[in-house]
Amino acid sequence: MNEHDLIVRNGTLVDGTGIPKYQTDVAVKNGRVSLISGRIRAQATKEIDASGCIIAPGAIDMHTHYDGQLNWDPYCSLSGWFGVTSLSIGQCGFGFAPTRPEDRELSMAMMNRVEAIPLESMRLGIRWDWETFPEYLDSLDSQGLGVNVAALFPFAALRGYVLGMREARERTSVTDKELNQMKQLFRDGMAAGAYGFASSMNTSDRAEDGGWLPGHKASDAEYLALADVLGTFGIGHIGWTIGRPGGLPPERSPKNQRHLLDRLMDISGRPLHVDVDGNGFDDPWVAQSRLEGRPLLTQELAEQAVTYFTLAEYNAFDYMPNWVQPLVGAPTERAAKLQNPDTRKGMKADCEAIRQAHRPEAMRTDWNNVIVTRVVREKNEKFEGLTVSQIAHLQNKDGLDAFLDLALDEDLLTEFSHPVDAGGTAEHVTFPYGHVSNSDGGAHVRFLVASTWPVDFLTKWVRDREIVTLEAAHHKMSALPAWLGGLQNRGTLRVGTWADMMIYNLAELGLLYDRPIFANDFPGGERRLIQKPTGMRYILVNGTVTFKDNICTQELPGKLLRSYDTLNYH
Repeated sequence: MNEHDLIVRNGTLVDGTGIPKYQTDVAVKNGRVSLISGRIRAQATKEIDASGCIIAPGAIDMHTHYDGQLNWDPYCSLSGWFGVTSLSIGQCGFGFAPTRPEDRELSMAMMNRVEAIPLESMRLGIRWDWETFPEYLDSLDSQGLGVNVAALFPFAALRGYVLGMREARERTSVTDKELNQMKQLFRDGMAAGAYGFASSMNTSDRAEDGGWLPGHKASDAEYLALADVLGTFGIGHIGWTIGRPGGLPPERSPKNQRHLLDRLMDISGRPLHVDVDGNGFDDPWVAQSRLEGRPLLTQELAEQAVTYFTLAEYNAFDYMPNWVQPLVGAPTERAAKLQNPDTRKGMKADCEAIRQAHRPEAMRTDWNNVIVTRVVREKNEKFEGLTVSQIAHLQNKDGLDAFLDLALDEDLLTEFSHPVDAGGTAEHVTFPYGHVSNSDGGAHVRFLVASTWPVDFLTKWVRDREIVTLEAAHHKMSALPAWLGGLQNRGTLRVGTWADMMIYNLAELGLLYDRPIFANDFPGGERRLIQKPTGMRYILVNGTVTFKDNICTQELPGKLLRSYDTLNYH
C-alpha cells in the first residue's frame, strides 16, 4: 500500500507563508499535505512531474457572485480555470437565500440588473430546492463542487425574506419583531456555517426597475444587530461595498458609512473587507481605522478591468441618476428614451458633474477612453477601433451624442469598451492593508472578465515588472484572504494543510486569447465572455486534480466550507 495518494515532484515550492521559495517534492494523503521534502523516497498512487514549475497554494477569491451559477457550474468558471481553489459567495449582500417562493422571480430579475447575470440562465439553471439559508447551504453541499465554497449571509435576501422583497426595497426601518426575526435568521445561518454577512450601498447597484435595493434602505440598527450576533460566534467576517455616492440620503454618504463600518468592527470584533469609494491606499479613514487597531482590508484590483458592452443591456452607468431610467427596459424602450433631447441633457449634466467632482468612474464617460470594438452594420465599419472622441470630432458632435447616435443606428448593438475603474497600479497591489482577491466572478458575464486576476497578478507585477516578489504575491493571493475569510488550514502549503494547489510555468503564464471571446455555454445557450490561461499546468482542490492544461478532469473534490469547522479543526 502506497504511503501517499499523490506526490508532486521536482517543483519549486512557494508555500504562501512568505518564506523564500525552494525546490522540493510535496506529498498528499487524504486531501492534505502529508510530507514536504527535497526528495521524497516513498511512492504514491499518482505522481506529477512539476519540473520547471512553481507549486503554490490555490488562489482564494473573496469577492464573487457565483451564488446562482454554482447550480449549473460546480467549477465556478472562470475562477476555477485560473487557479482559484476556494471562494466566497454572498458578497455585496446579494444572493438567493433565504428566498420565499413568491419572490424567486423578483430575486432573479434583481440579480439580472445588479450583477448582469442572464435571466433565462437563472430561470433554467437554479434548482430552487431551498427556501432558507441553511437549506441553501445543504443544497450546495449535496450537489458536488469543483472548488471550495464559503458563503456569507446576503443582507438583501435576509431583509427581503423578513419584510417581503418589495417592501424591503422601500421601507427605511423595521419593527422590533422584524429586527428580532432578522437576528434569529442570521443566527441560524451562522450556526449552519455562514462566514458572516455582506451588504452594499453602492449607487451603481439598482433593482430591475431602476429603484433602490434593500441594503440602501436599511437602518443602522439592522446592521448593528447583525454585528452583535456575529460577535457572539467569534468567527466570520463582514463584506461591504461603499461604492459611489449619489441619490441616497446624507446619512448614507460614504463618510457616514465609514463611521458605521467602524462600529460594526468594534461590536463584532471581526474583520471587514470593503470596496471603498475610491482608492484604499490613500483613503484617510482606512489609515486611521488601521491605526486604531481594527482588522480592515480593502479590495484592490490587480489589473485595470476593461468592460465590453452594448447599450441594449448594459447597467454600469447607474451611478449617474439621469442615466438610470434611460437604460431600464428592453432595447426598444431604451432606444425611445435615448432619443429624447431632454433625456440627453440630463445625461450630459451627470457626466460633467462626475468629471468636476474628479470621481474615479469619470473615466467611463471620458470619450477618449470609450472605444468602438465591434459594429453590426457595414456602413459603420470605419468606426471600429476609434474612440468616441474621434468619432465626435469627425462628425462635429458632442461626445455623448456621437456615442448614442451610433448605438441607436445599430439598434443599441454596437459594442464599446471602456476601463471600469481606477485600479491595477503598483500602489493598489502593494498596499499592505489591501487584498487583490477580487474578481466579481459570476457577475457581468457578458461585459467583464476580471476572474483572470491570479494570472494578471503573477505575470504583470511579479514576472514582468518585478514590483512584487513571488513569495509576497502568493501570500497576498492565498494566505491573506484565508485569514480574512477564516478558512482554516487553507491558503498555505504546510504539512497538515489542505492540498489546494496551482502548478504553473511562470515563463509561459498568460492569457490564451488576445481579448475575451464569447461562449454560449450558460443554460439556455446564453452567451458570456470567457478567457483561459496559458502555462497553468495543474489545479488541485483538496489533493485532487480538477484541471490539467485547461482540460477538466470532471472530478468534484470541492467542499462546502462551514464556519463552525474553524472551531473544530484538527
